[in-house]
Amino acid sequence: MARDPVKNNAAVRIAPVSRRIRAAAALALLLLATVPMLPALRGEFLDWDDPYYVTHNFRIHQMAWANVVDLFRLEPRNGPIPNGQYTPLAELTLMVEHRLAGLTPWVFHATNLLIHAANVLLVYVLLRKLRADRPWAWLTAALFAVHPLHVESVAWIAERKDVLCALFYLAALVLYLQFREGRPVRFFAASVAAGLLALLSKPMAVTLPATALLCDLYLGRPLADQWRRPWLLPFAALSLVFAALTLRTHVGYGVIRAGEVGHVLQNAAMASWNFFWFVGKSLWPVGLTAYVPVPPAGAATTAAYVLAALGVAALVAALGWQAWRRGLRLVPFGVFFFLVALLPVSRLVPIGIRYMVADRFFYIPGIGFLMLLAHGLVRWIRRPGAARPLRIAAVAALVLGWGGLSFAQSRVWRSSETLWTRVLEQVPDATVALNGLALARLDAGQLEQADAYLQRSLQADPDFEETWALRARLAYRQGDLAAAERHLATAKTKGLSPLLGADIEAKLRSAAGDHRGAILALSAYVELQPTAVDFYRGMAWQALHLGDEPNAVACLEKAQELAPAMQAGFGDYLSRNDPDWARQPARTRLLAAEIGTFADAYDFAQEMHFWAKDEARALREYDLILAQYESALACWRRAAATDGTECPLSAADLKNLDRKLGIAAYNKGCLLAKGGRADEALAALRLAIRYDATLRDGARTDADLAALRENPDFIELTQSPDAGMRRGGPLQALVVSNARTL
Repeated sequence: MARDPVKNNAAVRIAPVSRRIRAAAALALLLLATVPMLPALRGEFLDWDDPYYVTHNFRIHQMAWANVVDLFRLEPRNGPIPNGQYTPLAELTLMVEHRLAGLTPWVFHATNLLIHAANVLLVYVLLRKLRADRPWAWLTAALFAVHPLHVESVAWIAERKDVLCALFYLAALVLYLQFREGRPVRFFAASVAAGLLALLSKPMAVTLPATALLCDLYLGRPLADQWRRPWLLPFAALSLVFAALTLRTHVGYGVIRAGEVGHVLQNAAMASWNFFWFVGKSLWPVGLTAYVPVPPAGAATTAAYVLAALGVAALVAALGWQAWRRGLRLVPFGVFFFLVALLPVSRLVPIGIRYMVADRFFYIPGIGFLMLLAHGLVRWIRRPGAARPLRIAAVAALVLGWGGLSFAQSRVWRSSETLWTRVLEQVPDATVALNGLALARLDAGQLEQADAYLQRSLQADPDFEETWALRARLAYRQGDLAAAERHLATAKTKGLSPLLGADIEAKLRSAAGDHRGAILALSAYVELQPTAVDFYRGMAWQALHLGDEPNAVACLEKAQELAPAMQAGFGDYLSRNDPDWARQPARTRLLAAEIGTFADAYDFAQEMHFWAKDEARALREYDLILAQYESALACWRRAAATDGTECPLSAADLKNLDRKLGIAAYNKGCLLAKGGRADEALAALRLAIRYDATLRDGARTDADLAALRENPDFIELTQSPDAGMRRGGPLQALVVSNARTL
């Protein structure tokens, strides 16, 4: 048959336009997915779950095959499963990022954002597989991209498990539907594999076989098909296995409380309340907060629960009857998709939730609601009439308005302080927020404000062990070690875990001179977190206080074995470049390789000196620092002089270490001068000025050195530029901007 060249040319001209439109639509979805969440890229690690998953999850800090395998064990050897929730694949992604970028928050945030963008595209593909036309599918994906309820899942690093689970959950559904359309069996195998990856990311994916069945029914495939060829059986088997695993880990870690399991009617009523909460927030997503407490018991709460339960029961019955009579149509499908996908995190299933509901629970289930909303909006736009452009503008305004709300909500999640401040605006007596702000104020040195928050927290819940632990930290910061001891004892009687109290207990034991007690406190943490490198360093330092060099060396060797990749290479660098390395004792070599111990030792000496005002104790700490770290830092200086180009520590880092050593010597000199030990004080000051010549200026007017003012050696030392160079050879004068001498 002869070809029509006009038609063929027209087809050639139209096809590129169509592809450009599709590309523009995809690009618009990616922009909608990323732009509202951009403030999250500047976010910090939060004090809420991020320590369990990243900053203090030592399981992920050393990437090695044995450690990767350990993530997938139900009884891991390298530390507890975070929050008792089996999410090894999510932890593996965090391990990879830590290996590449260390504890750089924006890297983790960027990964969450990229996964969210991929999920937006998958939502579009899923809707297309459910036979939605392009405008309907696109608008559903757009609403998914910008919905403010999704900010929590994207902007919170610890919720990597949520967005990662959704990635594989949606991929599994898409692949399954492609297989059911007649694609080869490899699509089914890939779907099962994606389902397994979703379950390894977060156990919430146990609902996958049920939502896949809903998709089949919605597409008009009879339920009898699954009896003849049970394609969903592998998914169901995986879900049963992971449901059992989750129950085991939650019970084993004490996440589930026994009393919660038996309250079936109350749990069902609370789950119904959650349903209507999500209905409201899905349409009017304002006033969001990271913490929604369980409403106080009372007649009003009971009435709300009963009405919600009756409403959900009536809705399910009506939609179920309609589906039975006419097949699973759009509205029943959307509602049932939401209910089924939400089931694992609803109050109906007791999983140890200590709050009523959370935004992140909407991430996957909300697709059911959003597709209903998008369908209604598309039909509204398509109505004939002159007002159609106005309707399009109204829908665009909705999408952009939700995007603006998400942008603002992303800024809320930028730091612990912004997060908990917003929570207190909604829930003034939320102990988790009060404690979070107390910790932020404590870190900032705003002790009175920290105390005020803790007092409010105790009024709200006098039995919360974490509040008492924070009071112990505050008292320590105030220098009241006796009060810190009392508060810590109270926290322990109320069930404080060693994971939350070991570090402050070790400091208190060490401050009292009980170094064996400090070692026991640190070892209690290590029993739970066997890869906690900093705690091995702490035990080594305590052993050096006791003169127990063999145990100190053993702990430092363990720390070097567990150190992150860059720090683990410190010893190799020093052994290659320090010409005197082989002649150094093992203790010195290990202290140099584990130079991170110096900062902790220095900080503790400063705390004893200026917080606790225990001058005798501070003097002993300065003595030990100088005795141990002078030779350790000398290794670094020799190595850097041999080949400074490859030094893993920057010149600024080395200068800062030398400055700290100089300050330790200077403070020692001040204490000795106050004690009338002039000769020893002068020797310490000479050492201090050798390491940092700028300390000379402060020494001239320092009140602590008043007893030396008339001493000729002191006058010469503080006025002559080269006076400090006479003994031990010249050292580079160090200047560190904005560094505090005392």
